[in-house]
Amino acid sequence: MRKTGKKVMALAAAALMAAAVTGCAGKEASSKEGQSQQAADGKPSVSIMVPTFTGTSLANEGSDKVIQMYEEYTGTHVDWRWEQDGTYDEKFGITLMDRDNMPMILGAKKDMTANVVDAARKGAFWDLAPFLEDKEAYPNLSQYNKEVAKAMTVDGKMVGLYKAREIGRYGFAYREDWAEAVGITEPPKTIEDVYNMLYKFTYEDPDGNGKDDTFGLEMTKYTGPLDIIQTWFGCGNEWVEQDGKLVPVHQTEEFKEALKWMRRIYEEGLIRKDWAAVDSGTFGEACKKGEAGAFIDVMDGAKRIWQYYESNDVKSVVDPSKTASMKLVGPINDKTLATSGYNGYFLITKAGAKTEEDVKACLHFLDKMCDDEMLVLADYGLEGMNYELTAEGKIRKLSDIPLEQAASNGLNQAIPYIPNIIAASPELEQDEPTAAQYAAYEICRPIAVTNPALGYLASSEVNAEVGTDIEQIIDDARTQYICGQLDDAGFEKAAKTWLDRGGDRLIEELNQMYQADQTK
Repeated sequence: MRKTGKKVMALAAAALMAAAVTGCAGKEASSKEGQSQQAADGKPSVSIMVPTFTGTSLANEGSDKVIQMYEEYTGTHVDWRWEQDGTYDEKFGITLMDRDNMPMILGAKKDMTANVVDAARKGAFWDLAPFLEDKEAYPNLSQYNKEVAKAMTVDGKMVGLYKAREIGRYGFAYREDWAEAVGITEPPKTIEDVYNMLYKFTYEDPDGNGKDDTFGLEMTKYTGPLDIIQTWFGCGNEWVEQDGKLVPVHQTEEFKEALKWMRRIYEEGLIRKDWAAVDSGTFGEACKKGEAGAFIDVMDGAKRIWQYYESNDVKSVVDPSKTASMKLVGPINDKTLATSGYNGYFLITKAGAKTEEDVKACLHFLDKMCDDEMLVLADYGLEGMNYELTAEGKIRKLSDIPLEQAASNGLNQAIPYIPNIIAASPELEQDEPTAAQYAAYEICRPIAVTNPALGYLASSEVNAEVGTDIEQIIDDARTQYICGQLDDAGFEKAAKTWLDRGGDRLIEELNQMYQADQTK
């Protein structure tokens, strides 16, 4: 399907010649009961509220052309309601209560909140699952991941359409020249392999400067790496299914084994002693500065460290004629942490989309936005202005135009990214670090450990009441245990506090929902 670039240009030409009414055309839409909302030219019209991160969404040089292109391609007029990201959550809450001013599509950030669940139970949103059974009408959206969609489900109804994010994003990475310098020739596969690498990176002078100034693993008070390490031991992702029941991972023997291992690398100095007090905003800097050699987090983070080496001409310690590089391994012990699979979601409101035809118009628009042509337009901009096609038919960015000035800035806020997170054709021309990132995703994706409780937590009244508070109890106790401030008895006392403050009720409620779920 290498024709996409030419097709996008053809769309542009057609859009410029079309006598389409754009911009405010949606305001002329019919909203009579039983009729779909249409613009003056008879095309469906949808309204959507989403955040703007720059304040210039679809308002830059070339944006008029982008608007004409996506409206021509989707056959839909769009009335955008942009709200500043910094105040979006507040505006979102107000909008939920303002039925007279409700958009048809309401974009939500991050996870489903208690107020969304409450509104869903009161019938504020359409159940989208029955519509998405129509694979012919929605060839993209009908391919949604049903496990991820469980987090969008309230009382058996799929009220949200998730905005996809890579599931296999987390993993292990390390500095290749350091490994070579200390005699490691193969990427680590087991937990013991990782320990040996961290030990050598700390005590065998991997940078060759004769000083005791390196440590194995970069850590800050951001505890994401600990969550990933835990999965290597088989304890699961926040919750785990054991003997037909959902169990919080901190109650498992595998978790305790992982805790002891993490305490060991702390006691042996393989991570910095003050890690729990280091600003999480500096995460990645220790690897960039040559202070640490291993990195555990998202693989795109490891890619950016590698790109830093290239852009700053950081030389390999074993071959100064080459630039330092990162090896993106991904899983250890054939396991890694899965992401939730989404980052935000779309609600189709009954106050805005009054009829089934309105819902279909919304889903048609969102589905078409997942086509390669629209992914290219939203993520790469305009051919000739923002990118060109190489002789191999790949996208090559022409310049680093700041996001706030890009012609298509903001358009990606209307894309669910189902089934593809990036355009399949034409592909983006990738540098070596980016190619390694996507290769790691491919390895991680099928084995990433998911959270079996994710689909029930959104509907959990107990989780809405105490979830955040009791989660902090375990997080704090884990950190204190690793740093030697708690012993086994101290951690068990914290786990008992977790139960007493609502954890016991949460376990009971989630398992009631789990046992009643006929789709699991």
